[in-house]
Amino acid sequence: MRHVTDRELLLELDGELEFARSAAVLRHTEECELCRGRQEELARGLARAVEAQLGVAIPAAGAARERLRAALRPRYGQRALAAGALAAALALMVLPWVTGGEGDVTPRTGLTPGAVRVMDQATMCAAGEGTERAAIPHAVAMEVFRRYGIHDPRPRAYEVDYLIPPDLGGTEDERNLWPQPYNEGTWNARVKDALEDRLRTMVCEGGLALDTAQAELAGDWIGAYKRHFRTATPLPDHVAFVKDRPWE
Repeated sequence: MRHVTDRELLLELDGELEFARSAAVLRHTEECELCRGRQEELARGLARAVEAQLGVAIPAAGAARERLRAALRPRYGQRALAAGALAAALALMVLPWVTGGEGDVTPRTGLTPGAVRVMDQATMCAAGEGTERAAIPHAVAMEVFRRYGIHDPRPRAYEVDYLIPPDLGGTEDERNLWPQPYNEGTWNARVKDALEDRLRTMVCEGGLALDTAQAELAGDWIGAYKRHFRTATPLPDHVAFVKDRPWE
C-alpha cells in the first residue's frame, strides 16, 4: 500500500487539495491506520502551533480545519484565506514540528520551567541512580498532556518526562513534567535520557556542579547534549538508548 505524504495530509486538513485527490486521501486514511494516525498527529501539531503563535486554544484534533481557519481568519482575512495564505501560514508555523525541529522537543518555559528539591551533591550521589524515580500517576500524566494541548495521546508515543530528573534533584511537580516524543524525531526522550545519565556521572565524579547540571537541563538540554558529547547530532548508541519507559 502506498502511503500518503505528510504534505498531502496537511493540505487535506486545510482543504487545499482538489476534490478528487481529497476524496482519495480521505478513503486512504479511513483504510490505513498508519496514515490516519499520522494525520491526527499533524492535526494536533497544527493546533499546538496556533495555540503557541496566536494564543488561541484548540481543544481537540477533531474538526481541526474549521478551528484553524476560524483562529487565523481575523489575522489574515477571508480574501487572503481564499487565496491560499492560510496554507502558507500553516506551513511556516508547522514546519519545525513536521521536520522534527528542536523547538518541538523542548518544553514550553511557561508550562514547564523545572522544579528541584533542596539536595546537596553528596546526598544525591549516595542515594544511587534512579532510586527516587517513581512512575507518573495516570491522572498527573493526563493533566500534563492537557496543558500541552494533547487530548488523545497515543500510547508509547511519548514519555511524560522530567525536565530535571529526580536523580539530579528534580521533583514530581507538574512544573517539571512535559510530554516528550519517545521515539520520533531526532531529539527524542531516549537521547535526553542518555544526557541525564552523562550529567549525573559528571556531577558525582566532581566534574560538574549539581546546580549547573540542573540549569543546563532546564535551559537548553539539546545544547547541553551537543556540548558534552561534542556532536551536532545524537550519537548512534543514544538513538536506541533505553532508560525510562514510554507513557502507556
